[in-house]
Amino acid sequence: MANGKKLLRLSSILLVLAGVLGFHMEAMSMVGTPQAEGKQRPDLIMIDDIAAQGKLELPAVVFLHDAHTKAVAEQGKDCTACHQKNKDVTSLKFMRYEDGTPDELKEIYHNGCISCHVKDAAAGKKTGPQVGECRSCHQADPEYKAERAKASMDNTLHFRHWDSKIIKNDAGQETNCGSCHHEYNEQSKKLVYVKGQEESCTVCHTAKPEGDVKLNTSEAFHGQCVTCHMELATAKAKKFGPVQCAGCHGLAEAADIKADDAQLLKKIGGVLPRLPRKQPDAVLLTAPAPKDASAKTEVKGKMYPVAFNHKAHENNTESCGSCHHQTLKKSCSECHTAQGSKEGAYITLDKAMHNPDSAQSCVGCHALKQKDPNCAGCHELMAKKTIQSEATCAVCHEVPQNDTDPATLEASAKADVAAALIIERPTSPTMLDTADIPEFVNIDVMSNEYKASKLPHRKIVLTLVENMKGNSLANTFHSTPLTVCASCHHNSPASKTPPTCASCHANASQKTKDGRPALKAAYHGQCMTCHESMELKKPVSTDCSSCHEPKKNG
Repeated sequence: MANGKKLLRLSSILLVLAGVLGFHMEAMSMVGTPQAEGKQRPDLIMIDDIAAQGKLELPAVVFLHDAHTKAVAEQGKDCTACHQKNKDVTSLKFMRYEDGTPDELKEIYHNGCISCHVKDAAAGKKTGPQVGECRSCHQADPEYKAERAKASMDNTLHFRHWDSKIIKNDAGQETNCGSCHHEYNEQSKKLVYVKGQEESCTVCHTAKPEGDVKLNTSEAFHGQCVTCHMELATAKAKKFGPVQCAGCHGLAEAADIKADDAQLLKKIGGVLPRLPRKQPDAVLLTAPAPKDASAKTEVKGKMYPVAFNHKAHENNTESCGSCHHQTLKKSCSECHTAQGSKEGAYITLDKAMHNPDSAQSCVGCHALKQKDPNCAGCHELMAKKTIQSEATCAVCHEVPQNDTDPATLEASAKADVAAALIIERPTSPTMLDTADIPEFVNIDVMSNEYKASKLPHRKIVLTLVENMKGNSLANTFHSTPLTVCASCHHNSPASKTPPTCASCHANASQKTKDGRPALKAAYHGQCMTCHESMELKKPVSTDCSSCHEPKKNG
């Protein structure tokens, strides 16, 4: 008899489980799903909690969070209808603080969800699936798919927060950083705020938290951000952040946020105020001495230090984490040593700074900037993974005044050396005298079919130089008058009178043995690629007649 009751109870649980953890398309329309949003949804959550403990008996459950938030709000309820709250902490788990056994999880979801649906149905309200409608929730091939825009705390959004007058200031301070930033105090066993020691959330809240950290990245962001937004909304604040998934993760909403950011930047003059964290203006980057005194200190021979303009980079990166990808409290060289270390994933300092394929390296980040249409015309055809010349290295690795050994300097003196080197860098593009730039160049490779092409050479050069104005990165690296010539006049010594294209590219229909294209292909590849990369509307790269005027018959 006892076994029979147990079996009956288990059967009832499984029956309830089958009908609760999600919604069929028809059921979703009942709880206010905006059908105009289509089948790609930012609020789609696949409930598969039990999968962490074992194999699922049925497919994961399709759950549309924003649809439920709307339905709950229409009934005068808030997040506590589904999420428990202990003091100031709201659990992001459904009706619990911690996961239990698979059977316990089934009961929590079934009792919580179906009881709500039954109650609403009894009151004559539109609601979700009832007992026995298993496949309305458990869908092997859901009609709805997740589509989320990446949400992050970039510099502009960060500014909106720390400049806000709505968020309460720290005790005795003019800043409000402690509202979000905290660290765990081992002695008091509490989260505390330490001014000037603010870290990125992801330093502690990783995908798999360790030690005293309880929340993973998703839980930390949603628990901290959404809870604060909800509190501000409840307090009738004039402005508060998103309280629904689409507010941060919707593609349309993400585009609106970018538009708002652009308006904000325009309103404040195009430059964000600096973070109130006392970060340095200039830093002298040097190869550190190894911890082992017997190890070699050289890094690819004698390499001069780099004067890093920290202040300029702050407004040209998405956030501090663009460079400080692990922690704000350590310099790059503490993890990325000359020999490589476990802390730096055995990526050496040289590789960390010069990897062309990493957006977190100096060279890789600069390569991304070269994709700007104003830059791409030249850089699209240039080799990405080769050092052009020693002069290229010298743009960053500069000789300090009096060839001072940076290792002998104090931190403040290093900053002074870096600042002095940065001031000496060009603030506008350098170029040849206009008279030294040929105004036109006639190209008559196809003169048997077309009239010679009249290339507006000087206009092209002056346009490229004009595009560099106001771009500190371009001004720094185009530090000689002939640098701008190097893309078209490649693989030849820099000169006012470079060799003609025909001196290297043979006038033939096929490639030469060393892989160089023939002259006709070289011209078309260079010119058309440039026009496409710079997104030129006139002439477009395929408008042949703009460059080649056909010869008249006779």
